[in-house]
Amino acid sequence: MANYKPEEIIALVDSHYDLTEPLRTRMDNDHKLYRLEEFDAGEGYQSYTSNEPQVYADKLISWLSSAEMVVRIPYGNSEREDRENNDAKERFLIGLLKAANDRLVDKLQPTVRHQLAWFVVLRGWYAIRALMVKDDEGDTHVEIQPWDPLHTYWGEGKNGLAWACYKTKRTPTEIKAIWGVELQGEGKGPDDDDGIDVYDFYDSEDNIVCTDDTVLKKRTKHGSKKVPVVLGPVGATPLVQAVSDTGNLDTIEDYGESCFKSSRELFEKHNFMMSTMLELTARSRKQGLKIKSRDGNKTLEEDPYVEGSEIALGQGEDVEPLGLLEMSKETGAFMGLVSGEMQRGGLPHSIYGQLEFQLSGFAINTLRQGVETVLVPRLQAMEKAHRSIFQLMCDQYISGAFKSFEVSGQDKNRMYFREEVTPDMIKNAGDVEVSFIGQLPQDEMGKMSMAQIAREGQTPLLPDIYIRDNILGLQSADQMEDAIKTQVAERTLPEATLWSLLQAANRQGREDLAELYQAELRRLFMTKHMEEMQMVGQMMQAQQPAPPPQGMPPQGMPPQGGAGPMLPPTVMPNAALGVPPPMPTAPVGPSVPPGTPRPGARSTEGRLASLGLVPPAGGE
Repeated sequence: MANYKPEEIIALVDSHYDLTEPLRTRMDNDHKLYRLEEFDAGEGYQSYTSNEPQVYADKLISWLSSAEMVVRIPYGNSEREDRENNDAKERFLIGLLKAANDRLVDKLQPTVRHQLAWFVVLRGWYAIRALMVKDDEGDTHVEIQPWDPLHTYWGEGKNGLAWACYKTKRTPTEIKAIWGVELQGEGKGPDDDDGIDVYDFYDSEDNIVCTDDTVLKKRTKHGSKKVPVVLGPVGATPLVQAVSDTGNLDTIEDYGESCFKSSRELFEKHNFMMSTMLELTARSRKQGLKIKSRDGNKTLEEDPYVEGSEIALGQGEDVEPLGLLEMSKETGAFMGLVSGEMQRGGLPHSIYGQLEFQLSGFAINTLRQGVETVLVPRLQAMEKAHRSIFQLMCDQYISGAFKSFEVSGQDKNRMYFREEVTPDMIKNAGDVEVSFIGQLPQDEMGKMSMAQIAREGQTPLLPDIYIRDNILGLQSADQMEDAIKTQVAERTLPEATLWSLLQAANRQGREDLAELYQAELRRLFMTKHMEEMQMVGQMMQAQQPAPPPQGMPPQGMPPQGGAGPMLPPTVMPNAALGVPPPMPTAPVGPSVPPGTPRPGARSTEGRLASLGLVPPAGGE
């Protein structure tokens, strides 16, 4: 790897600037639109500056910032252990992003996602440096620092980026505070506020920070197997070359477009027409005057439009209004056409709640589909950026140069985690997929309905794990499955329900309720214990062998009295076995209707009376 010196780094940056100057000029002009730089209608004329560019860009930035980020590794046909490694890697990456955001917030910067959303919308590019670094104590820290693409320079090699450099301006005081180097020379003292160009340069092995003539950070290994910078354009437009003498210089500005791609010129025309209307409106409030005098030099010392004003006129002098100018009859139609083109190139006004007439819900949803044209390419850019960041961080972590460290955060299922993930767990996990979902609330309801339909019936269409992993897109389907089973287990057994209520009462400090549930839980356990003991006794009694028939010796023993061999029991008569003769069967009486006493039979009262339990019939 070439050992670049400061002057060589500056030469590389200057050369790349010359090649990409149209692109950077376009980025700078787009920023002026976003900042609502005042429109100039000419000296002496009213000027109007529309807020359309800023509102439009802020709407997209808000969508990207609030989109639901899903970091997941599909289960497929993997085993439970592999799925657990996949879940651990998902939580590891979410924890890395949270740690990086915490460091950015400490440095008074927006989070990674918010900065990327701003750059993707307004620059049309994204650039991020992603590194794991060690402090003086050997602890590992995560640094994911978005770069402004306007000031990012790069060179391509055979396998991607060969080098990347971020050029910023720093004051001498900032340079001393960050790198501990005190610059010498004119304009470089601590009291000088002029910015000095600082070059943060990375190649596939080393990092060096320098100014035009001073090394602020010596060449050091950055610990990544390749340039630790993620860089990419927005949209599907490739870098093409035109048939002209300038080569690709006239098309480089189209390579990675901002949200103002289709409306830059329309904003200027809209401001011009609105400025014209503002000028005519101002003139209607205070019209021009035609003053007649003998020498033509008369002027009015007072404003004639102020209520109660008086004008002193001599003979032959007069004051008349010039009259109002009118807009062309085609102005309204033209403004409507411009407004329509601005909506087709950006967002329809219905997105902002501006509806000129009543629309049905279906019509509003149809209009919202036009949002995908400008939103989806930027969501895809966010996905590519995060996927590349995670790949860089995982490659660095599994290299063995860093100790295992603890990550924490909240996954997509709103479940908090705090755990230590080892490099081996990351190495054995699958490839991560990142998706940003900027969806409407009814989209979630549609997913729920689809999942319920797939699960209904005696034979479901799809298994639960597939429904949770693919249709609902849950972060950890196994974790959700365990949570559901835990809830079922808590409600199935009565003692489990009592135990949960007992714990809740203790957590709330309700000792009176806790004592009641504790007593009920003991009673339930004692009842179940007694039932189990009775069941065991019955089972033991059922398993004991039946006693031999009366008069028969146990099996294998000769009969008493020294009798000789006997016949097998299977062929011996009942009398020989000691079985008593059967009881005689009572004769069957005559058939009588139900409830009619059998002939000769005594009634129940008669039987009880014969036993002396009730008095006889007719007795006192």
